[in-house]
Amino acid sequence: RETAFLDTGKKAVPGDNVGIVLDKSAFYAEAGGQEADIGVIELESAKFKVTDVQVYGGYLLHTGVIVEGEIEVGAAAKCKVDYDRRRDIAPNHSMTHVLNGALKTILGDGVDQRGSLCNDEKLRFDFSYKNALSTKQLQAVEEMCQQTISKKEEVTSKVMPLEVAKAIDGVRAVFGEVYPDPVRVVSIGSDTSIEFCGGTHVKNTAEAEAFVIIEETAVAKGIRRISAVTKSLAKQAIDFGSSFEKKVYEIEQLSADTEGLDKMAGALRKELDSGFMSAVLKANLRGRIEEVQKKGVEAKKRALAQRVDKVLNAVKEQLLDAANKGVTSLVLNVDIGADSKASQKVMKAAQTINPNMAFMGISEEEQGSGGKVMAFALVPDTLIESGLKADEWVQAALEVCGGRGGGRPTNAQGQASQCVDVEAVIDASKKFAVEKIGTKV
Repeated sequence: RETAFLDTGKKAVPGDNVGIVLDKSAFYAEAGGQEADIGVIELESAKFKVTDVQVYGGYLLHTGVIVEGEIEVGAAAKCKVDYDRRRDIAPNHSMTHVLNGALKTILGDGVDQRGSLCNDEKLRFDFSYKNALSTKQLQAVEEMCQQTISKKEEVTSKVMPLEVAKAIDGVRAVFGEVYPDPVRVVSIGSDTSIEFCGGTHVKNTAEAEAFVIIEETAVAKGIRRISAVTKSLAKQAIDFGSSFEKKVYEIEQLSADTEGLDKMAGALRKELDSGFMSAVLKANLRGRIEEVQKKGVEAKKRALAQRVDKVLNAVKEQLLDAANKGVTSLVLNVDIGADSKASQKVMKAAQTINPNMAFMGISEEEQGSGGKVMAFALVPDTLIESGLKADEWVQAALEVCGGRGGGRPTNAQGQASQCVDVEAVIDASKKFAVEKIGTKV
């Protein structure tokens, strides 16, 4: 493969990655944040696929791959730009100018452009600002851009001497950018935007059809980035946002006591985070979903508290019955979820009713779910001397489902993340107690 200029008489063949310089070109080279055109260059007996165009030393270098035929120096060429793609880039570039003006209006004069990207899929704009935009600020910016489209503002351009252009009131330029002389000035509406720019644009803002901000984030200290879409992608984001808002409304109508409401809201929140919609709407819907989730969690806590009270009364009766029968250790399946505070109440009751009895409580987070299971134990000093220790007891019980426990010989607790057979845990607990202190369990 050749890695230098192709001399007269030599040829490049199909599959070769080459760069072509023409005496004139219809292709737009990457500049001002706008991606280069792509397309095809047809030569006398060859076809060349253009994948990038850059300016080097004042020349346009078209890079890509030879699709068919052979290319040699001096061959006549015909440029076939992918104008459909360029037409999709143009509204994104024009709306980048509109966005720049909207940010200045909403945030103030301290906002300066720090970079941009415009392609056929989206626009991206980097600007100087110390803080993340509030939802209210972002909404104001988005609405201002959308209103510019609705107003159908004319987009015009004029080439003029650089010094004359610099004197235009309100003209905006990229910090640190070197501009040609003369320079092209692009204006949108009467006062929406006026900037130095050599890129491709629409003739009227109405051609953008729609505008949606999909993300606002930080890229460096004091530098923020907004990503947005126009045309069909913006409409898609609007439609998805509208349909998702209906989902949020539906879950908001559910009673707080609806089983699994908090988990339903959590699943909806995950779906929202990955959804393609306006960042403004996403922030608002996130807040509404969080309120539903909070409502579900609070209802679950109230239900658990009521359940714990009932369970505690039932446990007390079983403890009294065991004490009357002279049982030295008791293992119970208690329905208190994975509430560690409730387990403390149960152990306190056991210690109060029969301080000389060893006690273990086993509770599933959700009965029959095969999920998390919790074990907690209390052992008096007299039985510790006989060989039964709370920490070892909990560990032996949970081992059957891969759980772990810890604590002291007098009291301990532990859990397993999954347990499909809680009865096996109970059996293991009883067996361990019998082996240590005898048969009265």
